[in-house]
Parts: sequence; structure tokens; C-alpha cells
Amino acid sequence: MSQICFQRFRETHEIKACFCNTGEEDNRTLDFVHACDEHIFGGELVWIEAVIHGAGKGPTAKVVTYETASRHDGGNPTPMGVAEAKHGVFGPTHKQCNSRLKTEPMLWWRASEGWAPGTYDTAVGIRADEIDRCSQFADRDRIVYPLIDAGVTKGDANKWCSQFAWDLKLPSDAWGNCRWCYKKTLRKLMTVAKADPTVFDNPAKYEKQFGHINNGKTVQTEPRVHYRERRSAQDIVTLSQTTEFREYRDSNSFQPGLFSQDLDIGGGCGESCEIGADD
Repeated sequence: MSQICFQRFRETHEIKACFCNTGEEDNRTLDFVHACDEHIFGGELVWIEAVIHGAGKGPTAKVVTYETASRHDGGNPTPMGVAEAKHGVFGPTHKQCNSRLKTEPMLWWRASEGWAPGTYDTAVGIRADEIDRCSQFADRDRIVYPLIDAGVTKGDANKWCSQFAWDLKLPSDAWGNCRWCYKKTLRKLMTVAKADPTVFDNPAKYEKQFGHINNGKTVQTEPRVHYRERRSAQDIVTLSQTTEFREYRDSNSFQPGLFSQDLDIGGGCGESCEIGADD
């Protein structure tokens, strides 16, 4: 589907496809993006990462490759870690990770390529079954959703991808996007933590190092943590190890009490980390 759309529209449109890496994605996600580039985009996909500057200057971007992209286990600070060192810990009350690490760097990169803001459309790959993740500012910001327009659902996407040996190797949606994203449901976070508690080493480190930082306008009376109901990364790990729960599977599985059934529905992360979703 993506291949057909890309080939079709590149005949009549100038297309720049990019992937914005935060450094906290699962390595299998990076493998999948690289495979998509090789098989669909013909090596034309541009990998970018946010470059965080000092006070008074917003993020810019740098071009990286699959080989040089920041990784959570790479030994160097990830773009996410650098951003939280400046702005403080991101979370439900400080939703800046998407804007600082994706939207603003992508806008800067496009401008550096000669694309003035407001002169082009931005296509986002949200599916028809994820329509609740669309930006409320889509018309204003010229964001389009071709998969929604085409009625493509998760089942359609899985069926199409199943023909390739390089399909995404993640076991379920619980592992999608950034591994420990605060926008994931509690069940998804606990599912990941139970399988591999080291996933939460980075957010725990960031909470310890940067939880006291507050460059915003709101008064901060206690250190920030990443998760809803003021749960810390260690809280998520502890819950996963001490609480009996039904692990998340892509087929919806509800469990009353601990989890929000509304948030648990759907194939995404419960909330969007797509363009325009932070603010």
C-alpha cells in the first residue's frame, strides 16, 4: 500500500519521507524502518534526530542513518535524554516530547530543504481504526491521512506486510513506538516491564537526574515522574512484578479495577504521539 501510494504520487508531487528518531525506540522498530526504506522508499527515506540547544533556542535537526542513529543501548545520551536534561521530565502534565523531538525538528529540517511552513501537506500514516488519534489542528496545519481516506485498517496493513520477511518483529502493540512511552496504557507498560524490566532503566535514570528541572511557567512542588497518577518508572516495574494481571495482547483483553478499559482499546498507544498531538 505504502509502496503503491509512494510510487503513484511521486509522479505528480515532490515527496520527502522522513523518520524522526528519539533514541528510545525498540531496535526492532529501527530495523523495520530500515527495511521499509530499502524495499519501499528505495533508499530515499531521511533519518533525522532532534538537536537540543541551550536556553532561548528551540530544537533543530541533524540527518543520521540507520547505522548512526541514536539507540537506547548505544552508550551515548539519546535525543530524549538530552531534551529532558533541558526541559525536565516529560509526562502527562508536561507533554513536550512530541513537539521537541519530532514536530519542531521536522519543521526545521523541511525549512532547511527549502519547504516554507504552510506551503506543503504532511501525510501521517494513521489508519482508519485509529481515527481518534488525528490532530484537531489537521486542517490548519495541512495534515492529511491517506490511510484513513482509503479505509485501511490494522488488519489490512498486517495482511499486506505479511508477504515480506522483514515485517515488524515486535510481539504486540505494547512494544510499539518508544519502548517506555508515558502515553501507553498501564497494561501495556506493565506487559513490557514484566517481559524486560531493563526497558525502564532509562526513564528511571532520567527521573533521578532531571526530575527537579522545571523551565515551564507552572509551579513545581515535587520532582516530576513520567507516568499517569504520578507513577514512576520503578513503580511500573514493581507493579508488573507484584500484581497479577492479564498481559496486553493485540486482541483487546479487559480486566476491571486496575486498568482503564477505554484507554486499553485500539491498536495505538491510547493517545497519539503523532504530529500536533502534544499541545
